[in-house]
Amino acid sequence: MSTVLRAAFATQGDRFNVTILPWKRAVSTAMQTDGDYVGFFTATPTECAAAGGILSELPIGTFRYALAERQNDPIKWQNPNDLQNLLIGIVDGYDNGPIIDGLRGKGTLRVEVAASDIANLRKLQAGRINAAVVEVSQFSFLKSELERDRNAKDFAPLSLSAFSIGSSETLHACFNQSDRAKRARLSLLRGLKRIDREKVADQYLESLHQDMAASN
Repeated sequence: MSTVLRAAFATQGDRFNVTILPWKRAVSTAMQTDGDYVGFFTATPTECAAAGGILSELPIGTFRYALAERQNDPIKWQNPNDLQNLLIGIVDGYDNGPIIDGLRGKGTLRVEVAASDIANLRKLQAGRINAAVVEVSQFSFLKSELERDRNAKDFAPLSLSAFSIGSSETLHACFNQSDRAKRARLSLLRGLKRIDREKVADQYLESLHQDMAASN
């Protein structure tokens, strides 16, 4: 998504800088109107609303929730109630979709909280949880990192459950309430109208795969 944002802002002659922080810290830092940042990404509408931010008018991409599982120990479920018998890994502060967060709201789901997606998936590899909530494209990206880890031989290979826990939804940038953030939000809107978001994202993924293949 950073590639899409950078391309959009570039059409307006604006610089785009990114600082990577743990999710909850990133959100709280980005929402400070007297700080150095104008917002955070990527955000679902629910995540942005919870942070008290202003959502970008146009999306910067899409996402879909899924459950990662160990290939040698796949989870068995056909409806949400079946998940109540499992220990599900989630990332602290993430919107996990209506099924997972719905069960959590009822107090009928056991969860294990991780600080990041990679930490969540490593818990799954190690057998500490039964399944992990993950975004589909994020899983594809992180799976290769997990497999390249020097300790990967000691952990189970992962795959995605055949059953979906959510349909495709839009991802956005979320801006704080400062005047600088409002200007940045307008600049992003104008920029997104001038680029082909899907083409930019596809070109980046293609180059990423080529770089990974060349380094092996």
